[in-house]
This record gives sequence, C-alpha cells and structure tokens, in this order.
Amino acid sequence: MTDELMRMSLRPHAPLLAVLLLISLILVVQASEVRITSDPAAQTTPSIWENRIVWTDARNQNLDVYLYDIGTGTETRITKSTKDQKNPAIWENLIAMEDLAQGSPDILLYDLVSQEGHSVMTASSNQKFPRVSGNLVVWETSRSGDSDIAVYDYAGPREVKIPQGTGSRRAPSIWGDLLVWTDTSTGTSTIWLYDIGTKAMARLINGTSSQYNPWIYENRVVWQDTRNGNADIYLYDIATEAETRITSDPADQRNPRIWGDRIVWEDYRNGNPDIYMYTISTGTEQALTGDQAVQRSPAIWGNRIVWEDYRNGDADIYLYDAASAGASPVPPGGAGTPAEAVPLPEILPLLAAALVLAAAGKRRSG
Repeated sequence: MTDELMRMSLRPHAPLLAVLLLISLILVVQASEVRITSDPAAQTTPSIWENRIVWTDARNQNLDVYLYDIGTGTETRITKSTKDQKNPAIWENLIAMEDLAQGSPDILLYDLVSQEGHSVMTASSNQKFPRVSGNLVVWETSRSGDSDIAVYDYAGPREVKIPQGTGSRRAPSIWGDLLVWTDTSTGTSTIWLYDIGTKAMARLINGTSSQYNPWIYENRVVWQDTRNGNADIYLYDIATEAETRITSDPADQRNPRIWGDRIVWEDYRNGNPDIYMYTISTGTEQALTGDQAVQRSPAIWGNRIVWEDYRNGDADIYLYDAASAGASPVPPGGAGTPAEAVPLPEILPLLAAALVLAAAGKRRSG
C-alpha cells in the first residue's frame, strides 16, 4: 500500500480515533483521582459506604450534610435546617451526624429509605463524632462530666449500656459488636477494646506511649502511636494478638482508617498533610496525593478512599479508586505523582465534545 493510499484509508477514521483517545484519557484520569465537589464553599469530613459519600457542606450559610451517589452521579442535600448538622458517618442506608438545632451538639440519625430523621440523644452536654456499624451507633458524650462513650441500637431502638470508666474516653470506633476508644484511666491515652456481646473489656496494648484515634475493621485495629517520638501508625490483630508498626518515617502520620487489606492516613513527611495508603498483604506503602495543598480526613470503603482537599483554595471532597488506579508504591524518600483529577461535572462537556466530533467525522466520511 502506498503512503497516499494509507493516508486515505486512515482519514475517515481520524475523528473516531480522536474520540477514543479523548475517552481513554478521561478514563485514565478518572481511574486515579476524581474531584467530587466543586462548590466554592467548604466541603469537609467525608464518610463513605459503597457508592455513597457523605460530608459536611457550608454552601448554604450554615453547615449541612450532603450525599453523593457514585453510581448515578447525583448529589443530594440531606439536611435543610437553618442550624448546623455536621460530621456525618454512613453505613448502608443509615447516616449519623451531629445536630446543633438545640444549641449544643446532639445525635441525629437519618434513614435514606424512609427519608426521615430521628434524634437519638438530646442533652445539654455535647454529643459528637458519631460512628456507625450495622444498627449500632457510637459517639462521644460529656453528659456525665468527663468525655465518655454512648452506644445506641437503632433496631431496638434503645441505648446499650457499657461499663462505666474512671478516665476520659474519646474517639470511639465500632465494627459489629467490637468497640474501641482512647482511654485515660491509666494516666495516659491508651486503646481499649469492648465486646458488646460478651461484655468483655480489656486494654488493647500495654506500654507507656500515648495512643490516639483508633479505628477497627473486623479483627484489626489501627491507631496513631507516639512511642518513637513522633506519631506513627500501628496495627493490631485481635485474633492473633500480633502488633505491627506500619509507618517509620520521622514525620507524623495521623488519623488512620482501615478497611479490608488497606490502611489510609494523613502523612506529614512532605510538610503539608498528604493521604497515604498501606496494603497489608504486600507490605507496600503508596502516596495517593502529592499536591502541595492540605489533604486530610481520609475515609475508606473497599477500594475507594475519600478525603477533604484544599488544592482549589477551599475544601473539596476527592475520591481515589485503588482498584483501577494501578499506582506504584512510593519510592524511598519521596511522594508519588498521581494524575491530576478532573471534576465529574467537567467530564460531561468533554464527552459531549467527543460525540460532536464523532458525528462530524461520520458526515465527512459519508
């Protein structure tokens, strides 16, 4: 085939090739990092369950809770009060949040099926930082003076009593019947474990270092630990009683979350907080963000990680899909370089342009 004949044979397909190239580029960018929100107000404190992401949103002059469905691409305003609702947690169809309608924070549960909200704790004291697992909701409460932990069974509905403590209890996390929190009853902040079913309670780790921000998934607990002079991430397996140090960088690593085989956290090794991930089965560490702005408050469900991100001047919610990204582990001493994220609303005009280009090419070739 001559060069001229080859050019003639390719010419009718050029628009189609351009469309395929554009769509491939979009999909590659989407595979690593996607900007979920683009409103100029702040969107913070995300939580995720399967296709659903919830967060605190300041676009209406007060704080509301919003939901985004990854599968349908729809965004929904959950709360419409003139008072603040914030710090949501989600499990299946149940969203728990702080509600300031009465002044001090109370706990409000919102059912996505009935589309109704239910206040489960109203008191003059503070109720904050709810977490959900199945029908059980836990949060921090100061109704007895010191910070303590409250547990509520949404299916009951009833409050579940746990043994009274002698110190301050904070930062609860729950999975099934297993509940963890930080406890100062020994004079320093340590992690305690309570089994709601058996009513057994024990200190998870012995030692003199301070431990903060625990998170539990099945039999695995992660937390930040100061035993090495800075904050590191540690993992404890309840079944095997094995402890593993996850991070060793001299900077701080904070606020870990775990789901399945993956741990995510805020990492300060590059000066500003970035989001990092550790895969337990392979022992590999990976930077999910490398932007010079602040990225913090990670949450994880399966392969999906969300966080609040300040690269656009205000706080936005970003999503990373670890299953499709295929990013490599972090090289020693440096952060990775994930691809730039394209906001979902900005992808739609690109696809529309691709379709117009394809149609024009078809007319020319016909």
